[in-house]
Amino acid sequence: MKINVVGGKITTIDVLKYPNDERKSESINAKVLPTYKQEALSAQSSHIQQVSGATETYKGFKGSLQDALNQAED
Repeated sequence: MKINVVGGKITTIDVLKYPNDERKSESINAKVLPTYKQEALSAQSSHIQQVSGATETYKGFKGSLQDALNQAED
């Protein structure tokens, strides 16, 4: 995950790698990643709501975003 932080505010979130080797994973990620990105931008944190049926994507997105935020603080 790559984020841009300007003036202490998250301005962009780019998901660089995610599971897309199966149709089901590809379908779920196509639906929920935009939602997770928008929620994170609105919340300005990794504290987002999980979308039903996308638990693994949620865990991966939330964890990766928090790691990126931690690195941005250093």
